[in-house]
Amino acid sequence: MNDRFYIVDDDKVIQRVLKNIIMNNNLGDIIGFSDNGKEAIEDIKALNPDIVLVDLLLPDVDGIGIVSRLRKEKCDSVFIMISEVNAKDMVSKAYKEGIELYINKPINVIEVISVIKKVKEKMKMSKIIKNFQDAMETISSLKATSSNEIKRKTAREKIETILAKLGILGEAGNNDIVEIVLWLENSENIRNYKLSDLYSYLNKKYKEEYEVSSNVGAIEQRIRRAINKGLKNIANIGIEDYSNDFFSRYASILYDFTEVRKQMDFVRGKSKYSGKVNIKKFLEGILVSLNSM
Repeated sequence: MNDRFYIVDDDKVIQRVLKNIIMNNNLGDIIGFSDNGKEAIEDIKALNPDIVLVDLLLPDVDGIGIVSRLRKEKCDSVFIMISEVNAKDMVSKAYKEGIELYINKPINVIEVISVIKKVKEKMKMSKIIKNFQDAMETISSLKATSSNEIKRKTAREKIETILAKLGILGEAGNNDIVEIVLWLENSENIRNYKLSDLYSYLNKKYKEEYEVSSNVGAIEQRIRRAINKGLKNIANIGIEDYSNDFFSRYASILYDFTEVRKQMDFVRGKSKYSGKVNIKKFLEGILVSLNSM
């Protein structure tokens, strides 16, 4: 099923240009247009498009206002802002309200195609995460016992590749993360697991295999510190280059993207609150990523 687009711009020429780019490059279907904010809000609520291309400067309600109102009403559409305004404070505000990416005017065909494709990739990964548990059960049923060790080695390399790009491969909690994800990947029942169960499993494993005595609290702290450093690193990547491929792909898979934005604002000195990490989301994000590598 094609992604459904809705375009909001008070310039009819821009509307036609965007429509032609989307249609000519088979990016999706156009389900509606609007040239003012109030009409757009009602249409988007009724039509529930997958992706909305919205101009920043509009009559009645501007683009940021549209996104803000619809986000408060739990709208699931993904928003791409379009504007010739390059003021950093306006761009920052747009991202805070919930846009995914930004397209500059005058319209550049290559930029539009690139941005839309990145957004579509992020949407695809979000759907994978949403259906994570069912997908994992299906994958588990297809695993062959005779090839478990080969798959385990391959999975370890993939996990370490992600952690290396995240800049935490040398952290004390790195091995803990790898062992937990490997255990989850090979587990037949991961629907109702608790983090405390994972920490206890690691503690027992280390004692039995390496005769290393640890404790659940220390394991949890190592993992949390490593994941938190990863949040800081990926936020810095986003600040330096918001369109960076690794940032675009993993910022919302491994972390709550709202927390990534908070961390970015904290680094920029725009907020006194840093982002927070969700250990379970991080581990499940790594696990989902293994199946797309």
